[in-house]
Amino acid sequence: MKVTFIFFLFTISMGYAQIDSSKTIYLIPGTGSDERIFHALESEHETVVIQYLIPEKGMNMSEYAQLLTQQIDTSKRFSIVGVSLGGMLAVEMSKYLPAEEVILISSAKTKHELPHKYRFFKNAPLHRILGGRFYKFCTLLFQPLYEPLEEKDEIIWQDMLKNKDPKFIKRVVACIVEWDNETYDSERTTHIHGTKDKTIPIKNVQNAIVIEDGTHIMMLDRTAELSKIIKNRIK
Repeated sequence: MKVTFIFFLFTISMGYAQIDSSKTIYLIPGTGSDERIFHALESEHETVVIQYLIPEKGMNMSEYAQLLTQQIDTSKRFSIVGVSLGGMLAVEMSKYLPAEEVILISSAKTKHELPHKYRFFKNAPLHRILGGRFYKFCTLLFQPLYEPLEEKDEIIWQDMLKNKDPKFIKRVVACIVEWDNETYDSERTTHIHGTKDKTIPIKNVQNAIVIEDGTHIMMLDRTAELSKIIKNRIK
């Protein structure tokens, strides 16, 4: 009995030893997701999910990124992993913070990697008129048609989106459409993108690690592959 108990304590301690608390990986979800998008992500470091706040009216991507940086502890080593909108925010954060690595998944490094429809909206600002409920309805209706998921992942994805505040969605869509960034730190930045991403087509993306048949929501259904790449990039 005593030997069994000691073995149990040893096993627990070994489990904790695998997590490097000297470095934190900050995870930023996309517009329609939350911390559950990272539920199966494997990491050797401590992970913290950035909690979204509703941007102030008229706030741009850079200003919003600076607001969210208040959740990052810069007193110890850290890296940032962002999905979709989270990746764009990670690019902006890296301009102000000493992140050791910046990893983008299903995202864009500059405005030039966004699809042409966003440029259209910027010139004809319908995004200022349409409401967040409209974006939620359209996404719930069309996303499963061109980027289907297995039932268990589909349930998670739909619940994440349904829980989003319409005001948040409307204002971050404006941040994306009006994003004017043209630069990023190529030395620190790794971009991972799927060939079947319908939201940000890979034809627009430069210098990325390509995931064959990966979609815009591959963080849910290709997590094992993404975890390996992230582990190799983050030291």
